[in-house]
Amino acid sequence: MSQPSTILVVDDDPRNTRLMESILKSSGYPVLSAHDGQEALDKIAQHRPDAVLLDVMMPRMSGLEVCRKLRSQYETRLLPIIMVTALNALEEKVQALELGADDFLSKPVNRVELLAKLHSILRVKALHDEVEETRRQLETKNRELVRMEQLKEKLTQMVVHDLKNPLAGIMGNLQLLELQGPGLPADTFRQILSRTQESARLLSSMILNILDVARMEEEKLALHRRPLHPEALVEACIRQGKGLSEKGEVDLRAAIQGPLPEVEADPELLARVLGNLLTNALKHTPPGGRVEVGAQADGQGVRFWIRDTGKGIPSELLPRVFDKFVVGPSEEEREGLETGTGLGLTFCKMAVEAHGGKIWVQSERELGSTFSFTLPG
Repeated sequence: MSQPSTILVVDDDPRNTRLMESILKSSGYPVLSAHDGQEALDKIAQHRPDAVLLDVMMPRMSGLEVCRKLRSQYETRLLPIIMVTALNALEEKVQALELGADDFLSKPVNRVELLAKLHSILRVKALHDEVEETRRQLETKNRELVRMEQLKEKLTQMVVHDLKNPLAGIMGNLQLLELQGPGLPADTFRQILSRTQESARLLSSMILNILDVARMEEEKLALHRRPLHPEALVEACIRQGKGLSEKGEVDLRAAIQGPLPEVEADPELLARVLGNLLTNALKHTPPGGRVEVGAQADGQGVRFWIRDTGKGIPSELLPRVFDKFVVGPSEEEREGLETGTGLGLTFCKMAVEAHGGKIWVQSERELGSTFSFTLPG
């Protein structure tokens, strides 16, 4: 329910002030009062009333001067003003209209007329406020559309660039096999095949992230839940990251704490969440560093984490790490963040939340990052 409109009564005659206050209060309006023009301006600045009943003739500053000042200021240029004048003060009424007054009341004030005119200008004010709020919302949406269009262009450039890298690796390896395949030593052949498979997996992961984020935003991605053992998920994640950890000379280990309850989850999505987080950690951990994949009971559910000893994430980027396309515009800012399309962490957040869990990150510069998420049991 909306709050009743607050009315400021401005008159140097206490009898007029009491009369208008009595009429307004009996009709449910909160009332403020002022006894001269300067006091009126001070109270308007302090209390922001919804309308003003303003006497024309007052000491220190006339009502006409108050009206002129209010209309000259952006914050009060549309404040409803009803001038209270003598019965036949035609010249004052014309001047007040020219200065921006909305309506008039003649003294002595009539209750029915006061309430009718006040209701009318407050209705106009409410409509204007509604239009103004709509305008603000449209401006916000327009800014968001512009931002999204810029992000779309950025995404297109990033997708083309990032998909070309593994694709180029696949094409190059296939050409090498085509030209030299029959004569290649077995070890060399296996290395080329391994690199090709790694590039293909990376390409597939990027494409799946793009498609699944779009489907989850449209609520079209179905979860295929079944009971899963957290220990098995961690062990599978370790096996998946073994090649990358050995290549980067990173110590990859599991940390399973105590007996764990089963979780009801989509095995493919959950494996990709862990895989995305692990790949990101391994890429940003220097040789000789350590990455830990862990799980422990958390209430009725399970908390998983991926902890690394990389350089950490810049503090200014921490609140946005799960936003779409956040990869950091500079090499400095990219440390600790994904280096692909900028959708991997977004996918992780959406997938975890789709399961009823939550995900967060803790990070300190030069000490590393810990990505954690919980799943209900």
